Amino acid sequence: MKKIALLLLLLLIGVVSCKNSSTGRIIPQKEITNEIYFAQKPIVSAHRAGKGIAGYPENCLQTIEYLSKKGIHSFEIDIFESTDGDLFLMHDDKLGRTATGEGIVSQLSTQELLKERLKDDFGKVTSYQIPMLKEVLAWCKKHGAYLMLDFKKGISYQKVANLVRAEQMQGQVVLISYNVAQAEELYKVAPEMLLSVTVRNDDELNRILATGIPKEKLLAFTGIHLPEDSLYKRLNELRIPAILGTLGNLDKRAAAKGDHLYNEWAKKGIQVFSTDRPLALSF
Repeated sequence: MKKIALLLLLLLIGVVSCKNSSTGRIIPQKEITNEIYFAQKPIVSAHRAGKGIAGYPENCLQTIEYLSKKGIHSFEIDIFESTDGDLFLMHDDKLGRTATGEGIVSQLSTQELLKERLKDDFGKVTSYQIPMLKEVLAWCKKHGAYLMLDFKKGISYQKVANLVRAEQMQGQVVLISYNVAQAEELYKVAPEMLLSVTVRNDDELNRILATGIPKEKLLAFTGIHLPEDSLYKRLNELRIPAILGTLGNLDKRAAAKGDHLYNEWAKKGIQVFSTDRPLALSF
């Protein structure tokens, strides 16, 4: 189990890795060592699979494809379930903002959902369908992309885990939790997969460590505001990769004052940036 956990961590964050000089893409090394090393540069993860890109909606497979060509290979996505039991991608509870049509998405059938078309962040209707999770997993498996899976309320963890396994994506996903109870439940359902856990301060870190979930299974989401530098120091000492959510306020600060801020924040010991501006980060 320890060897498997190490392998999964290596696959996700590219530790002990080499680089493709033409694309900058992290290529996981096949051999496993007993010691974990972080990637040579932070991972850029596109929040909602990419926002604010004209012609490319959020939580859209075609947006993932577009950003992948630009060198982004990690994507946070939101999952909901149709009345037929199929798993789809969408953040909002209702149609309208990000897709044509109307109604609560979880109360619509698969056929009804597939009839609608996604809108970009500027309200333009595209030709793209609301994607099914199975399709996104299959594409990411084929193209070496990684996914951070966010669960809408009521979604079966077991069902998602089973689909991830069916697509052989266990080593390319992170399951997102927001509290200790959720983290413990996800670990029971999918002990071979990585977990994102909320760790904004020492108290939250202590509560997660007290669960007994192996450290090598964890990525620490440190929030959307910069915590104390001492938290990053402690996470690095524990070899738990740190995620900073720059989406929102921090992304706006960088847009206004300069993208060099991302590099300054990275020096604090951050391994993953979850951002609404993936193409603005250059490490």
